[in-house]
Amino acid sequence: MNVVYDEIHKLHLDPSGRHPENPRRVEEAFSVLKKSEVWSRIKVHGTFEGEFEKLKLIHSKSYISFIEEECGRGFHYIDSDTYVNEKTFYIASRFISTSYYASIKSLESSEPWLIMPRPPGHHAGRNGCAMGAPTLGFCIFNNSAAAAQAMLDSGLRTLIIDFDAHHGNGTQDIFWNEPRVLHIDLHQEGIYPGTGDVGDIGGIGAEGSKINIPLPAFTGDPEYLWLLDNVIKPLIEVFKPEGVVVSAGFDSHVGDPLTMLHVTEYTYSAIASTIMDLMNSGIVKSFVTILEGGYGEGLNMGLKAYVESILGFRCFKYDLKLKPPRGVVVRELSNVLRDYWGLSISLTD
Repeated sequence: MNVVYDEIHKLHLDPSGRHPENPRRVEEAFSVLKKSEVWSRIKVHGTFEGEFEKLKLIHSKSYISFIEEECGRGFHYIDSDTYVNEKTFYIASRFISTSYYASIKSLESSEPWLIMPRPPGHHAGRNGCAMGAPTLGFCIFNNSAAAAQAMLDSGLRTLIIDFDAHHGNGTQDIFWNEPRVLHIDLHQEGIYPGTGDVGDIGGIGAEGSKINIPLPAFTGDPEYLWLLDNVIKPLIEVFKPEGVVVSAGFDSHVGDPLTMLHVTEYTYSAIASTIMDLMNSGIVKSFVTILEGGYGEGLNMGLKAYVESILGFRCFKYDLKLKPPRGVVVRELSNVLRDYWGLSISLTD
């Protein structure tokens, strides 16, 4: 497995040290991987040179210029959540190019890639704040979108799975009108950025390609694994993705200080194993994971379980009683799956 970790990420920081999106997050997660038994199977890479042309594939020229100018002013907050400094543009540009080329390298070698970027990206849309969100939510440039765009440029039908607790509104904004991208987003309802309703299904000509699954607080493994078996796997069978990007936000883990979901390593392991089965069978030809959120111990435990499952070190077994999520989401989701995918799935107890 190929892992991109570059210490340049440490240059993007709030000097006060109070911001939850800080260098310590990724440093600790990377350290956990180094101490894991999977370490001997990991090849570590730095970032590639940032390319302006790759940025323009994802973001508007006006937004790119805005970020470049703001970074030129040195450290400050560009909104109530998101900071930049004089190094942020340089760092974020390198991670965009790296995410793009990782998809191509995965296609060439049939090996999975994991990118560990800072700043994160899935809230950054084409023009910055996306789908009416009030801020950029810690994000600058959208790494997951760059990886997916490379797959599209390589002619691959592309699946994005985003299990960050916060809706990937930026990624969805960028591919809103793109039917070749199936974006499945599982997130906690009612929290930032306030987007991602079940009825948000994509733009004209791409209806049904955006599957949003907002989940009530305290949703955990029984519901996530039920959704994997009854929604995600059937969609994969119909869509037949050739490229997969996972926006891996481990703030869905139980105990994360910023959210109220109750996911554990079971779910992360199951998702990783599902995709690797597709890659090993030759169905999926390019597989890139982009690290997103995670602000507590769940980032370390969740990422470790996820990587161990990709590499076959964790045999995924569980004896949980699976159940659909609570609330109206199951009925509304059933209608979307029926109307746009021809899937007749009972989403009730």
